Amino acid sequence: MKCSQKLASVLFLACAVLQPQRVFADAAIQQILTNGPTANRVNIVILSEGYSSADLVRFPDHAQAFLDRLLGTPPFDEYRSYFNAFTISVASAESGSRHPSSNVFPDTYFHSSYDTQGIQYLISIPPNADGQGKVNALLRSLMPEHDLVVMLVNDPDYGGSGGALAIASLNCSSADIAIHELGHTFAWLDDEYATSYSGATDTERPNSTRETRREFIKWRQWIEHDTPLPTPDAPEYASAAGLFEGAHYQATGWYRPKHECKMRNLLSPFCEVCAETLVLSLYDWLSAIDSFSPANTDVSITGESVTLSVTPLTPKTHALDIQWFVNQTPVAGATSAMFVLSPESLPSGTYEVTAMLHDTTPLVRNDPANLLSDSHTWNITITEHEPSAPIPPRLKAGHDGHGEFLITITGSIGSHYVIQVTTDFLTWDTLAIVTNTTGTIHLTDPAARLSQARFYRAVAQ
Repeated sequence: MKCSQKLASVLFLACAVLQPQRVFADAAIQQILTNGPTANRVNIVILSEGYSSADLVRFPDHAQAFLDRLLGTPPFDEYRSYFNAFTISVASAESGSRHPSSNVFPDTYFHSSYDTQGIQYLISIPPNADGQGKVNALLRSLMPEHDLVVMLVNDPDYGGSGGALAIASLNCSSADIAIHELGHTFAWLDDEYATSYSGATDTERPNSTRETRREFIKWRQWIEHDTPLPTPDAPEYASAAGLFEGAHYQATGWYRPKHECKMRNLLSPFCEVCAETLVLSLYDWLSAIDSFSPANTDVSITGESVTLSVTPLTPKTHALDIQWFVNQTPVAGATSAMFVLSPESLPSGTYEVTAMLHDTTPLVRNDPANLLSDSHTWNITITEHEPSAPIPPRLKAGHDGHGEFLITITGSIGSHYVIQVTTDFLTWDTLAIVTNTTGTIHLTDPAARLSQARFYRAVAQ
């Protein structure tokens, strides 16, 4: 299959929200990537279009290849575990997609078509019940928890589009269209094209600005002090972050962060500023804490310790930092996912115990909303433990099986005793000072062999 290298701008198509239509009985959903609960993952749904019943056997492989391409693209590759993915397969009567300019009109389920708005590679579906309405119905019925939706079109010609629904054909370059378009949908990134577009507004995006004063540029943390502003499109600045003129469909007066970026050239990687925005968007959607224990945030302790724990999300090559706090004061050394609080460690009272998580990724330098941090707090009430009445010590003395004179003391665990001995009940000598750690203490008295009358007592300390 020959891959088209034509990388002109792809228009952002708005899709109307319509009333759901009846879902065909042969539509099926399958989960192809499982990383956690749908409530705390970005859930990608990939729809089949233009696959006949005979073609559908190949759709899972095509969907998996697209997913691997998407989640292999930085910065998504570092956060692959933050995503779940599903396929929804539904058969079309015929294969492929419509090509009006070539008089090709196959009967497909979503009625997809190239040549949208006169642009040969721009694929769209009808915004009415024949297209978007069917998408809405399938999602509502099979995967209402969807977050990102991609339609994979069974056609070899380069093409795609974006909006509420990202569309890509099977051409090996078309996946980059969908990835670019997901940059719009997921992180509100701007097109960095310099060619005019009548639908453009004056609203700045995270990667576009009209500001030229260094101290007010939103991505100034990525710009070196010796980089000139505006930044010339010269070879020495090809890999530098700066302020490059030409963005937001304007050749002049609008600026982008880097000479090349996927939001300008589909074959380029996301620049540092766009990658930062994508990471921040992940944390805007998700909690860094997958779960916590105990589930009840009000906990009482009387006499026994309690173990608190959190389960953090796990990026590919680094772990989230964890710090435990008691009443907003960090606890030295408490940086693991578990924290044991004993009643002896604090006086009786009520305390806030907090697990604070933070992603220290170098992909982000500017986080004014503190999206990379998350926390969970328990209210811990410590009640003084009323000790049980001590067990009075009891002594037994006698010879063991080896002829040794053995003294056995039983009593409360933790008690301290002075073991004393006498022969006349007038003078008591100290035989041993002991601590009862198990409930029973055994002592021998070698001098008992030399005396016929020795008496013992245990005196609590």
